[in-house]
Amino acid sequence: MSLFDDCLIRVAPDGEVQARLGVDLLDDYLEFVAARCRPNTVLAVAFDLKVFFAFVGKPTSGVCGADVLAFISAQRAGGDGRRVRAVDEAGGLSSRTVARRLSSVSGLFGYLLARGDVTANPVPRGLPTRREQLGQRQPGCRSSSAVTRSEEVAWIEAHRDELTL
Repeated sequence: MSLFDDCLIRVAPDGEVQARLGVDLLDDYLEFVAARCRPNTVLAVAFDLKVFFAFVGKPTSGVCGADVLAFISAQRAGGDGRRVRAVDEAGGLSSRTVARRLSSVSGLFGYLLARGDVTANPVPRGLPTRREQLGQRQPGCRSSSAVTRSEEVAWIEAHRDELTL
């Protein structure tokens, strides 16, 4: 049995759509989203969270960055065996769908972080570049109007090893 079986969608007497997942923290977040977004957005977020937590199979407190990266890889590959709809038979989901799902998960953990329920958001904000991973820094840029010719030559000589032509 999964963390939750199905999205429960209720229609209030005033016609408002209410999405519930059956987990208190997730339902609180969906109420927060419903106060700020349109009904279709709330339904999309509810479905994205359902797919994510069905994949990881952990509560929010147990999710780590490795789980999020595995989820991204599975979404891009398309064949994770968890009934994820692929764009075509061989490929994974579109980049837009993966980005939307990550946005939904990141929004949830940002909300939980603001409430104090988690200590960090496990969704990476951006992968580091190769230079940053190697501990190198980019040479700085200086405007030509603020640099005299002799300063420019001295700067180039001092940073010659860092420059790649």
